[in-house]
Amino acid sequence: MVRNKSVFVVLLFSLFLSFGLLCSAKDFPGRRSEDDPQQRYEDCRKRCQLETRGQTEQDKCEDKCEAQFKEEQQRHGEDPQRRYQDCRQHCQQEERRLRPHCEQSCREQYEKQQQPDKRFKECQQRCQWQEKRPEGKQQCVKECREQYQEDPWKGERENKWREEEEEESDEGEQQQRNNPYYFHRRSFQERFREEHGNFRVLQRFADKHHLLRGINEFRIAILEANPNTFVLPHHCDAEKIYVVTNGRGTITFVTHENKESYNVVPGVVVRIPAGSTVYLANQDNREKLTIAVLHRPVNNPGQFQKFFPAGQENPQSYLRIFSREILEAVFNTRSEQLDELFGGRQSHRRQQGQGMFRKASQEQVRALSQGATSPRGKGSEGYAFNLLSQTPRYSNQNGRFYEACPRNFQQQLREVDSSVVACEINKGSIFVPHYNSKATFVVLVTEGNGHVEMVCPHLSRQSSHWSSREEEEQEEQEDERRSGQYKRVRAQLSTGDLFVVPAGHPVTFVASQNEDLGLLGFGLYNGQDNKRIFVAGKTNNVRQWDRQAKELAFGVESRLVDEVFNNNPQESYFVSGQSRRGFDERRGSNNPLSSFLDFARLF
Repeated sequence: MVRNKSVFVVLLFSLFLSFGLLCSAKDFPGRRSEDDPQQRYEDCRKRCQLETRGQTEQDKCEDKCEAQFKEEQQRHGEDPQRRYQDCRQHCQQEERRLRPHCEQSCREQYEKQQQPDKRFKECQQRCQWQEKRPEGKQQCVKECREQYQEDPWKGERENKWREEEEEESDEGEQQQRNNPYYFHRRSFQERFREEHGNFRVLQRFADKHHLLRGINEFRIAILEANPNTFVLPHHCDAEKIYVVTNGRGTITFVTHENKESYNVVPGVVVRIPAGSTVYLANQDNREKLTIAVLHRPVNNPGQFQKFFPAGQENPQSYLRIFSREILEAVFNTRSEQLDELFGGRQSHRRQQGQGMFRKASQEQVRALSQGATSPRGKGSEGYAFNLLSQTPRYSNQNGRFYEACPRNFQQQLREVDSSVVACEINKGSIFVPHYNSKATFVVLVTEGNGHVEMVCPHLSRQSSHWSSREEEEQEEQEDERRSGQYKRVRAQLSTGDLFVVPAGHPVTFVASQNEDLGLLGFGLYNGQDNKRIFVAGKTNNVRQWDRQAKELAFGVESRLVDEVFNNNPQESYFVSGQSRRGFDERRGSNNPLSSFLDFARLF
């Protein structure tokens, strides 16, 4: 009996000792107590694996575990550096074979905790590049600090909320994406995206819809260079028109005869002849240099390539493709010099870097701008002019419209057969409905928000975006049989979006109530002879109709037609969006003209 009691006491003491050892093990990695946030996080993930059905539910469950763990870490306010040192000390108590894995886990956890500081620094850099006004920059930095320092994981949560909101609006966005004339800014495909800049090209027009195959010969691109950045010399198998939309810089190109160099600002238009070697530099210390580029390829319609004489791997120098024997003969130089120039030593490669965009010193940028001319208005000679230095074609208190046609700028625009226009619509204002007689306009949003409405005869019925040639011909024949039936095409517009306006299609652009709307347009084909016909405003063409024609066409007395079309004799081209409300109330809902004017909603 006594012996049994002794055995029982010994067993009880052993259990007690084991329990004590387990409790003390909480300081070691991988053996944490229930009070440890890391242990709770691991337990939470295990429950997700056991209690959820399907991978999707398990992922959502584990995301919640991770979010809870991060919030708890932030609440505890633990120093990441101190946790890292403590973790490494604990690893020293592990078996020798387990220490490398333990220390690796410590490093991964530390780097993960450092992410908010990294994002805060990146946010600060964006403020320096994007904000122009000092007060705007200060506000931007303050928001970065609130987002990534006071609550390091706030950015991730907001990104998730934003993704959820985008998913909810997918249906509306899908309808806009199905619009054959609208191109979202994400429709531009990146050819070069690097630390100091990017070059992206819009998808081919006919790839969006067969209705746009008539302009498939042209391509639109956007070039962005960060402050104090140099763009490598290159030539292209296309005639090009550069239009500066933001920043200031220097554009230099060398033709077969001479060199042209221009200091450029927003509104400057530069023609780059096909085959000319061009290089650029951003002169500004803070702002990006942004250029819209119209290409008209000379080899294959809608396809162009850039050729770089200098480069390493991406881009590669095309001179390196020639055989060594050819290069030694034509340059009359030693093989070692060719290796140094085109192959590059290790230190030289590190200095030059890779890519189309290279960081330059301020002294180098200033030197590149010396001797360059500053293009002005219509009187400018050479290959460049400033569109915004001209007298506006249309202008009033609600907006301004600038236009350059091949007829007046033959050396700059004739080879491309395109006009260039810029439109500034004040917030809450409307560029009144009009159509172009011959030119198809590709319109890029350069600033602000708004929307566009256009009358289209091709979409009066449901048509397929992807059709065979035979199906396209059948659709065209049906369009002719159904002539006189239209559909209103509407699209929300934001900076970077693009919209195509075919010739003959009545269209109107409207700025939002909160922001001005800036537009840049290229008038493709027949830009020289194109005429713009307004169907509203002081100069609308209905005013010139004979009285009998008005009565026969609208089926009402000509007095009522004149009352509608002559109602705003002081305003032309641009009108305030607020002015239509009072007249809506006066004319009532039974006006016979309502069906004709419904699409623009301006009366």
